[in-house]
Amino acid sequence: MKYAVTMPSLGADMDEGKLLEWHIRPGDVISKGQLIAAVETQKAAVDIESFRAGTVLELVGNIDDVIRVGSTIAWLDVADDDVAAPAAGQAAPAAAAAPAPVVASAATHAPLPGHHRQRVSPASEKKAASLINVREAIARAMARSKREIPHYYLQSQFHIDKLVAWLDAKNRSLPPEERLFMPAVLMRAVVLALQSNPAMNGYYENGAFVRKDAIHLGITVGLKPDGVMTPAILDAHTLSLAQLNAAFSDLVQRARAGKLRNREMTDGTVTVTNVGELGADAVTGVIFPPQVALVGFGRVRKAPIVDADGGVRGGYVLDTTLAADHRVSDGLAGSRLLSMIERLLAQPDKLEN
Repeated sequence: MKYAVTMPSLGADMDEGKLLEWHIRPGDVISKGQLIAAVETQKAAVDIESFRAGTVLELVGNIDDVIRVGSTIAWLDVADDDVAAPAAGQAAPAAAAAPAPVVASAATHAPLPGHHRQRVSPASEKKAASLINVREAIARAMARSKREIPHYYLQSQFHIDKLVAWLDAKNRSLPPEERLFMPAVLMRAVVLALQSNPAMNGYYENGAFVRKDAIHLGITVGLKPDGVMTPAILDAHTLSLAQLNAAFSDLVQRARAGKLRNREMTDGTVTVTNVGELGADAVTGVIFPPQVALVGFGRVRKAPIVDADGGVRGGYVLDTTLAADHRVSDGLAGSRLLSMIERLLAQPDKLEN
């Protein structure tokens, strides 16, 4: 059966994408999950995957075309039973020919019918060109979030002397390439806390909360020279601390190199933002729709700490915030999540497995 592959939505603020590169050709037999094309969004270049297995019949989109989300970019021949339930971002199979995609071609000369102009310039050069100013894209997404989501905010200061000492000792025992990053340790605590407090993990869609068992942990990555993006570490709940640490490092490197996959841009179920390396004490975040929560960490810093007996000493503190959707949870549920994160950070040995 003929099946339309469409331009997927790779973010709440994405209306169109620029086709950078094809990884397939007509006649290729492809598998589900295989990379088929590179697309540039407002924030990054992303490799998109096929949601179906089949044979490539036709490539509709041309290199450098700007194509609207939902428009057909290729046709596959797939088994009839493989199109019963199209994945999100994919069009349902059509009995008749679908309309041509709405595009704004960047080509100086139109390609001949049936011919698809191959990429001639280096990938890095294409990926460096922006469709829309990154700052404008971020502003649109955040404006939508603040307009549609009734945020509430909580903040707590954690005393983390034990965590700092544990991490220092742990890293002294590890080779340099395996040493743990503080952000990865904090992410691990968030993942474990979410497993005990699942009301923060999922999407608000069609007027209802859709809870997700899998935790796809979005992380805020600073881009150079400017801007941020929030790709996700997929299935973070299945990873040990060491594995999460490696996945974090890999995702940051690929995000900055423009080598992300579409699921990493679309499937995040909750986001963690860490501004510690930038020197900020705390961050009050804005939720990334359709997610319902965002956890923010500031920098690890020395500060006066008042002990239970009234004594004052110097110690390490970490300001942690939660932005959450009041349609889904309340301050009581949010406080439980922050308290669980605090307890886990106070017992860092529990974070390893």
